[in-house]
Amino acid sequence: MQHKDPDLDGNDGSAGRVGKQSGTVSELTVIVNMVPGGADRLRRIFGLVKGNFSGAQKVGTLHDMRFVFLENDKRLLFATRYDGDWDLYIDDFATKIPDLMDLLFSSVDGWPGIKDPGVKDYIASHQITSAAWYVANPHVTVADVRRLVKVDRELNTFLDKISER
Repeated sequence: MQHKDPDLDGNDGSAGRVGKQSGTVSELTVIVNMVPGGADRLRRIFGLVKGNFSGAQKVGTLHDMRFVFLENDKRLLFATRYDGDWDLYIDDFATKIPDLMDLLFSSVDGWPGIKDPGVKDYIASHQITSAAWYVANPHVTVADVRRLVKVDRELNTFLDKISER
């Protein structure tokens, strides 16, 4: 279905090695087995950070990420949306937040470590490409969102100052 506004039209493209891309936004969904006690360990980590994954801000293409425990804590679903190409996205994690990646994913069976040359093959072998997915703003990157928020804030501050006169 085509819209009259091309900025809202997505597509069913490839994110690279694996996964789909719509506009500039790509998807990654992985389901992996947990090591014994891995889910409890991750829950403790999640409890300590209280939802604040500010370290992930270093990966400037990351829209969001979700961790979901499945099958009585035996498996983990990790899902994320990001801007751009799959290989570059994984490279960003390996170079910008390697310690966080290994802290989180060491609870996963067979995790080779983010700097291991085989990590991309490991991730790709567990990734499940979406059958279909929807992106509300397929041509808006994380950088675009941050810029638009800043412009909006500055514009509102400017307008507030003018209205005080």
